[in-house]
Amino acid sequence: MPDNLTRATNFFTFTVKPTVDEFLNDLGNVRRGRLACIVLYHVADYWALGVHGKDSPITSLHKELILECPEFNLVRDVADASKHAQLFKQKAIPRMLSSSEQVTRPLGIFQAPFGEGVFSEASIVMVTLDDGATHPLPDAVRSVLSMWERKVYTHKS
Repeated sequence: MPDNLTRATNFFTFTVKPTVDEFLNDLGNVRRGRLACIVLYHVADYWALGVHGKDSPITSLHKELILECPEFNLVRDVADASKHAQLFKQKAIPRMLSSSEQVTRPLGIFQAPFGEGVFSEASIVMVTLDDGATHPLPDAVRSVLSMWERKVYTHKS
């Protein structure tokens, strides 16, 4: 196995997997959800280097990953929004959200106005897209994790 693929596998095994597992064991933790998205997103950098070499066009890889796993786009935007706070429109790959504030956890039953709160075990991290649709972040994280497991552990580009 080439050295850069070893690096990608090590990053996935020793950084991504434990970080994602922490979030999947604490689905209401926004911080852990953001971190899970950040490391899942950054696997693409390691993968591009390992498979395509240092001159890999990352935008092309992102488009391929989104075709293979549409949830990668949401994870990408959550990661970028977590880093930059505010996102702006892109032509190459349209953004699904524009602000880090769109990644939230619904208020618990004792924190929200009567009739609006949820029991703690029902409160998971949600992402509200620019179009108003909401998506559970754990579903996207699981999907992207599964995609990377297939790719990294079988070394298929």
